[in-house]
Amino acid sequence: MKSIKVVSVIIIAAILGSWALVEILTVDIPIGQTGVRVQQYGILGKRGVVAMDFGPGWHRDLGPIDSWVMYDSTVQTLEMTKTARRGSSPGQDDVKVQSVDGNAISLDVTVKYRIAEGMAHKLYEDTGAGTQYRTIVRNEAENACMGRFGQMATEEFYDPDQKRVRSKEVLDELTESLTDNYIEVIDVLIRNVEFEERYESKIRSKKLADQEVELNKSMAEAERMRGKTQVIEAETEKLVKIITQEKESELVRMEAQTDLEIAKIEAQYKKYATEKTADADLIADQKQAAGQRLVREAEAEGERLRNEALTGAGGAIMVALEAARNLKISDVTISTLEVDLLDIDGMAEKLGVPASDK
Repeated sequence: MKSIKVVSVIIIAAILGSWALVEILTVDIPIGQTGVRVQQYGILGKRGVVAMDFGPGWHRDLGPIDSWVMYDSTVQTLEMTKTARRGSSPGQDDVKVQSVDGNAISLDVTVKYRIAEGMAHKLYEDTGAGTQYRTIVRNEAENACMGRFGQMATEEFYDPDQKRVRSKEVLDELTESLTDNYIEVIDVLIRNVEFEERYESKIRSKKLADQEVELNKSMAEAERMRGKTQVIEAETEKLVKIITQEKESELVRMEAQTDLEIAKIEAQYKKYATEKTADADLIADQKQAAGQRLVREAEAEGERLRNEALTGAGGAIMVALEAARNLKISDVTISTLEVDLLDIDGMAEKLGVPASDK
């Protein structure tokens, strides 16, 4: 039992000792920062600044051999403003610019920047530890703004396009000047422009006068355009009347032309109908005359054939047939021994039909 307690104490002591050793021999770099390691002695490597940046995580820290410097690796903001306790400095920190026409102008400027990636160790070699690089950024930004915006006339500060052009020039100049300081400039923003109070009143009066002049010009132009509008309306009304009259005249002409075409078509139709009716009547008369002629020829031919038939044996047969039709026998007793009713030839001969034609 005693041995178990001893082993437990030893294990706990080993764990605590390991944790204490890790705490002593390592450094934890948090997210959003980058570290620079400086070897104070050349025991485990070359003495001096290690030529690389160390990101978030655990890294060695061998007591007096190594020393560490931390830098902010996120996007940082330099805000120079006239309003106290609002910008990067506690007091009034705006950029004072003098325009080319001699007026003092206050600019509120915001600069977004960060330490160039992988260049924190170079920044340490250049400016040392601490926030000395922020002072460099502020001085360079102030100089660039004073130089570029100082080339503008006072009235140009009212022009948004001009301010954007100058802001781009400041960004380009600041980017170039801070590259050697291992600072990456992201953007430059001009948030506010203020003029001297006396100039504000002066420029306000001038702007009001300019606006009144522009208003008078606009009213004069509107009056001139109103006269043009009236002329255009009169000409338009005249053109509408002319077009209406031409349309009505054209409609009358087209109606007359249409009536003439209809009359021509009706006359042609009547002529055609008359001609076709006359032709039909002629053909009908011709057909009727030909039919009557054929009927008369057929009747004559029939009469001729009848007469021809009556002059020969056919006549005797016709007489016998008529005699048979006219024979009226109401009640006659015939002896079948003397008369054979089934002897058609004999019966026909008795009625007058020649023997050769029976």
